[in-house]
Amino acid sequence: MNETWNEIYFAAVLAFREFIPPWKDREQLTWARLPQAFLYLIPYFFMAYLVRRQGTHLMRLLLLPTVIAMALRCTFRYKNEDPRMAWYEWNRGLLALFVIAKSIDFAFAREGRLKLGEQELRRSHNGDAPRHIGKERAAELLGRTGPAARILPRSVFDALEVGLTMRGIGWDFGKHVPLPRSTRPLERRAFIRATVKDIILTQLFIDIFDTITKYLPGVTATGGTIFLQGLPPLQRYAVSTALHIGHGLLIFAGVSLVYDYLSLVGVLFFHQSPSLWPPIHGSLLRVRSLHDLWAQAWHQAFRYTFLTLAGFGGKWLAGGVGMVMSCFLASGLFHEFGLVVAGKEFDMNVVIFFLLQAIGILLEKAFKALTGRKVGGPLGLIWTALFVVGFGQKCTESWFNRGIGGAISIPPSLSVIRLVVLPLIRLVIRYSSPS
Repeated sequence: MNETWNEIYFAAVLAFREFIPPWKDREQLTWARLPQAFLYLIPYFFMAYLVRRQGTHLMRLLLLPTVIAMALRCTFRYKNEDPRMAWYEWNRGLLALFVIAKSIDFAFAREGRLKLGEQELRRSHNGDAPRHIGKERAAELLGRTGPAARILPRSVFDALEVGLTMRGIGWDFGKHVPLPRSTRPLERRAFIRATVKDIILTQLFIDIFDTITKYLPGVTATGGTIFLQGLPPLQRYAVSTALHIGHGLLIFAGVSLVYDYLSLVGVLFFHQSPSLWPPIHGSLLRVRSLHDLWAQAWHQAFRYTFLTLAGFGGKWLAGGVGMVMSCFLASGLFHEFGLVVAGKEFDMNVVIFFLLQAIGILLEKAFKALTGRKVGGPLGLIWTALFVVGFGQKCTESWFNRGIGGAISIPPSLSVIRLVVLPLIRLVIRYSSPS
């Protein structure tokens, strides 16, 4: 009997290692192998097409194992051994898990995914239907002169439309997502000008903070710390707090930058309406509770991802409490998954940080239930700072320990600060100092 179980265990390990091989057995990721690393996107977008067609539920369920298996195999088959590329490898892992979560949602959505206002989906084989997307939909999403409206078949457009959406704005699964108040004009030219201005300022902030981080003693792409041991305790924790806040703002700005570039492409080249690009973030200055931060100020791009991976299951097991705890557990594991793809060791400190956020939000709910008042005001700000700035430093320290602080976020060849500003400062100092 023991021999049988040993054989089963051995077979299971072999199967697991076929999809997630050890780091030493993975192939080096090169430009030539890049298409293979993202090959799983083909069955994923086919599933996205199916979720927009009637009578495809069984097909989607049968396709799900293939998408998951290919996402894992393609992602873990390759590695980039240059530790400076950890940011990009991290994001490659996050993309794979995002695709897996979306595929699970597509597979189990019995009636498919409807846009708000739609009554039913199209049939897979409808000879009377036009080959390309309808004029009204083209006018709304791509503008009346949008090139994609003239080029893309409806099937391809439908797959891209639902497959690329993250927050679910305008879809049945995103009708409850909170949308921050728009801070940009909705007139096309004014929107483009405001977006370009924001891109420049955001890029400049990322460049400045990234440059400062790279010049910290001991911070490299293979390790580092936010707690500089050569400083007295008070100064040491002042520096660690500044680095922790700065690193959080770096992530905040990075998400904004990517979103702004995409919105600029959509409005400028595809003639989309600016109203289709509401802000990705709310205002951090208005945060007075953990709920304000995580439900309104911080981006909601992965909200439905976390609900799919664990939130709905947690709600089924333990109601609202289970859903909150499960979503933040999924968030912590989600971030760590990306780092494991980058070849970093799993660190429970990151997961603990996210679970503490869930505990804090549940305590806020309990406070409101007992007193009838929401957490807010100056005390609410202090409360939020305790959980995010205080407890969060272990999370940032974990990332710095594993080389994220020293990894490339902006390539040096594109850094205005390192190419222009710093050389100018050195030049001024050189010629202004007494000879």
